[in-house]
Amino acid sequence: MKKILDSSMTQVTDFLTKVRPVSVVRNIQIILVSLTLLFVTYVLSIPFFGQTSVNTDPDGLFSEGKIAPETIQSVKEFSYEDTEKTNVEKQKASASVPFAFDKDFGVLVAGIDTNLSEDIEILRTILAEGKGTPAGVKDKIPRWRNRTNEEIQAILDYPKKDKLKNFIQQYTNLIFSKYCIVKEDLSFARDLDKAGAKIRNIGTQDQTSIIDGNLVIPRSQIYKEGPVASVLSKLASEKLPNVSESLLKAVSRIGLYYVYSYPACNYNPEETENARMRATNSVPIQKSRIQANEVIVRAGDVITPEVKLKLEMMNRYATRANLASIVSIFLTQCVLIVIVGFYLIRYRPNRLNDLSSNLIIFFTLWIVIASIYLLSKIFYATDSDLSAVYYFGMFVPVGMLCLLLGFVYDEQLSIAIGFFLSFAVFFASRYNPTSFMLAFTVAVMSSIYGRRLLKRIDFLKAGFLLTFVQILITTAGYLFDGREFFVVTGSGFFRDLSNSNLFRITVMCFINGFASATAVQFLLPLYEYVFNIPTRFKLIELADTGHPLLQQLLTKAPSTYTHTFMVAALSERAAQNLNLDRLLVRVGVYFHDIGKIPNAGFFVENQHLIPKPEHIDKDNPALAAKTVIDHVLDGIEMAKKARLPREIISFIPEHHGTSTMAFFYHKALQDISASARKNINKKDFQYPGPKPQSKETGIVMIADSLEAASRSLDEVSQESLDELIRKIINSKLAENQLDESGLTIGDLEIIKASFKEVLLSSLHQRPKYPKPEDTKALEAAGTKKTKK
Repeated sequence: MKKILDSSMTQVTDFLTKVRPVSVVRNIQIILVSLTLLFVTYVLSIPFFGQTSVNTDPDGLFSEGKIAPETIQSVKEFSYEDTEKTNVEKQKASASVPFAFDKDFGVLVAGIDTNLSEDIEILRTILAEGKGTPAGVKDKIPRWRNRTNEEIQAILDYPKKDKLKNFIQQYTNLIFSKYCIVKEDLSFARDLDKAGAKIRNIGTQDQTSIIDGNLVIPRSQIYKEGPVASVLSKLASEKLPNVSESLLKAVSRIGLYYVYSYPACNYNPEETENARMRATNSVPIQKSRIQANEVIVRAGDVITPEVKLKLEMMNRYATRANLASIVSIFLTQCVLIVIVGFYLIRYRPNRLNDLSSNLIIFFTLWIVIASIYLLSKIFYATDSDLSAVYYFGMFVPVGMLCLLLGFVYDEQLSIAIGFFLSFAVFFASRYNPTSFMLAFTVAVMSSIYGRRLLKRIDFLKAGFLLTFVQILITTAGYLFDGREFFVVTGSGFFRDLSNSNLFRITVMCFINGFASATAVQFLLPLYEYVFNIPTRFKLIELADTGHPLLQQLLTKAPSTYTHTFMVAALSERAAQNLNLDRLLVRVGVYFHDIGKIPNAGFFVENQHLIPKPEHIDKDNPALAAKTVIDHVLDGIEMAKKARLPREIISFIPEHHGTSTMAFFYHKALQDISASARKNINKKDFQYPGPKPQSKETGIVMIADSLEAASRSLDEVSQESLDELIRKIINSKLAENQLDESGLTIGDLEIIKASFKEVLLSSLHQRPKYPKPEDTKALEAAGTKKTKK
């Protein structure tokens, strides 16, 4: 069973890590991106797909007056024309329009002033004739007939009759100008007090004026005891200072009579109605808004007319797919994908040129998108109060994705994916800015810290880091939104603390932070096994010399094993000085010559340790070259069966590149005639390649040749090592073996210094130790001399 599983996983790994043309990988990426785009758009557009309508017909389950059988919640936000609210606003607008009145100032001159002047002249005549008694005055001046004798006598006793006229005239003018005296009683007096009155003044420059409703007085109120009479009496006392009370009463009563006799204001119902129609028509159609996830009616509640209206509007609007919103989300996702794509092309053009890396990234991204979908269902569920305490972004495992991608790949790629995911969280959170900041900040921090995960304890540190960042952003969101952290209820500090929002959000931040870090630890072994990716922990496992392949190498090709560790020392030092992945280089070197195991005795370094006769005719250069080439092909096959990562397998062919086996090629040319040499194909004496595709494999190519050549040095010195390293590098450059590795001239100088440092410390001359018998001879000779 284990063999079947291992064989199956080998085939899966080989399929996933197979080197494919870039065009094929790009087509796969287009498919994966399209699927992701559709998936994300679907998840974010669910609130706009509509919902099932409810039956509000008279015999339906949700008809007016019935008990709601279930809770109905709107899945999306929409607005609708609210007829009832519009009518209310029109009524308000109509009620606020002042009542229209016409005031004719011509009445003041033609009626009041004229009659007053006539009556004063009659009074003068009466006084001149010596008939100045109250009875005589009432008889001659009919308009004063209803005044009391005391009032008439007060007027007769007042010596300044011209001033008396002015008093009465000023009083009537003041009433006329300040008040609107109407003839009939007003049935709308109460509404008039609220809306006021608009006076069209006839016969004056001030054509219109707005006055309070209490200044419009029916003339019947003038003589009635009450607030109107009291105000008018007070007005008279202000205009007639220093006069007797009887005279003041007489003047006001006479003046009110003229005003009563000639009411100058008339209500204009037609103008009032027109003004109200204009105000009503100017009221815009009022709309009401139902928020996303708003509970319209709860199970067990009575269906009121207001609830029925909302249900009907939900049937009309919320059950329709909002195509505009869906298209908007789709276009936004397209823009974000283009931005991320350009970013990756600019900074990591070759990072995603294999199927396994694409599957890892997109599969993990789909996990997070699916979690966004599930979490939104819970977070915005009916009767859920999570949004009152938490932010949606606190629940999404953005840190898990970016921590994983940052550890497996690099921070640039992880930040790009986190950027895209942050906007998905923003849309799913109903455009909450704090949720976006939570997702984006966590994405950046986890991406940066992902490359610094060197030991298992670092995952614990990552959990604390993500928790701390989320607490900071959540606190900022609480301050911005004005939410309460802590409310004292008098139940005790610890009980208040455990029930406070501060405690709840802190616990949630801890859960999210450590859950993300723990999930990465869970996913890493799965990804390492299925996708065979060379994570740092995977490389540490492969660096164990107890690996079966390395044990076989030690047993069957011990000198190759020794050579391997010397090449590893050289390559690792150079990689370290170039800030490359030295652990990857070390493990790659460990397995670079495993193909020599089947024919270990053929290779010169092992011949002195393996005495069995060889079955290969070394005098046949072509066959010998094929055997040497086969060690590369055998090594690749053995590595695949052992499920070594593709990045490790690449060291096996690339450390030889397409270089020529000069010894066998020269021998082949030497052993045949000049005419037959044209039949020899040089490619038969070249390694299959490819040339080194990375700086790491380029370093190993140089180190492999250098280690073997260094054994032939007669004298180890800085000069000899400089000459040897230069010669090896020049030979590789002459065959163009380093053209595709990315190594620069500056890199080669650092490599030279690194190799020389290692070789000087490992190939130094050691003093010859004396034989034990020589030491004993010297001791014996010293003893003889002492006896003498």
